[in-house]
Amino acid sequence: MSKAKIPAVLPYAGTRVRKIEYVGYTAGMLGYQIQNTLMGIYLLMFMTNILNIPMLYAGSVTLVCRFVDAFTDIFFGTLGDRTHTRLGSFRPWYITMAIPACLSFLLLFICPDFVTPGSAFALFWIYLIYLVYGSIFTTIMYTSYSAFTSVATDNDNERRGLVLARQVGLNVSGLVVALATPVMMYFGGGVSNNEAAFRALGIFVAAISAVCYLLCGLSIRERVTLNAGKSLPLKEGFRVFKGNRIFLGALICNVLHSIGIAMFGGMMSYYFLYYKINPALMSQSQLAAAIVATVLSLVVLPAMMKRLPRIAVYWIGVAIFCGLMVLGYGLGMFAVSGYLMCIGFSVGMMIVYAVTFSFIPDAVDYGEWKNGVAAPGTVNTVLTFIQKITTGFGTMLTSVLLSAVGYEAALGFEQTPSAREGIRLVTCIVPALFFLISAAGLIFLRMKAREMQQIREDLVTKHAAAIEK
Repeated sequence: MSKAKIPAVLPYAGTRVRKIEYVGYTAGMLGYQIQNTLMGIYLLMFMTNILNIPMLYAGSVTLVCRFVDAFTDIFFGTLGDRTHTRLGSFRPWYITMAIPACLSFLLLFICPDFVTPGSAFALFWIYLIYLVYGSIFTTIMYTSYSAFTSVATDNDNERRGLVLARQVGLNVSGLVVALATPVMMYFGGGVSNNEAAFRALGIFVAAISAVCYLLCGLSIRERVTLNAGKSLPLKEGFRVFKGNRIFLGALICNVLHSIGIAMFGGMMSYYFLYYKINPALMSQSQLAAAIVATVLSLVVLPAMMKRLPRIAVYWIGVAIFCGLMVLGYGLGMFAVSGYLMCIGFSVGMMIVYAVTFSFIPDAVDYGEWKNGVAAPGTVNTVLTFIQKITTGFGTMLTSVLLSAVGYEAALGFEQTPSAREGIRLVTCIVPALFFLISAAGLIFLRMKAREMQQIREDLVTKHAAAIEK
């Protein structure tokens, strides 16, 4: 991207965020989340059932690749902080990476003719594609997307509007995810775990995501110039974390609830296939959960975020997730348990994500106010990197626990009673425990609204002075 000197004021500075931008921002999260969710649900199964990779080796893929991200996230994720164009700092990167990200996702669910299932090369292949997809393309895109709330506007109400638009996209993604099982079964000849089914899944998701990404990238506008248009050295950006308790609190919350989310998402297909022995119920439960979460995100969540302290809203999300998971566990084989658990997952995730993500622009502003560095890319890439590590840990822990309870891929639907009961326990109770302890991060997020408002007013004065110079 060009780093030619540009005016300190971007072309759209001072304008209001348009309605199409909220729609685009919703679409951006929709595209990302259907990839993220369906990869979490089906990638482990694709590796074990199609590529014939042993369970523990397959579980290591996400964990190892997340650690590799330590070297790529910091560089690729902070590109926006060091880029200045007339389109802004992050938008050019987001648009450029949209199609490559979707194509690499498609390759995750294809077994080419030159890859022999069960071979060492099959493991190498999935490592390679996962690294290209996750460590380069998705890193750049998700960091840029997350930074938009800081650079699209400096108005707190508009930022909250973008956060809520993000949550709508998160919930609508559940409707699309619910379509994945019927698509896979149709193209897979009535089953959802053969090669044709996974290939159909990849094409289905890649096509929808590409449209969503382009709508987001082409509609969003950047209005805030970072660091008066000066390129921020990589090392300098890390000053934003010094004494930044808002970032620390958001990080703790995000890390722990992300493990719970990754574990439930990874266990969902095993739970419905091998405990319930009812794959159709998974699609129905996901659809019901997506409808409930979408309605709540449009009607209830905005009112909650406006009228209640964000910490209280977070606790509501934790209570819904944990309560419905435990209730679903207690109801055992009753079909209603699947609906309750998926609703608890979707609604609980929606709420805690909304609260956590709403604190990120605050963390960026607080870091600039305290340390003199505006680095939304750095803040988001570090948060994303640590989230990737914990998500990888969650996936690895899922594979370890599946092996521990006696799950055998070769047995198919004929799992032992102890394995089926273990799948039920790992799906319901373990994710709920991680969600509950994630509330520890709220200790660092207790900042009065008027304090944050004063910080923003100080930054507005600072930015105006920088432009005059």
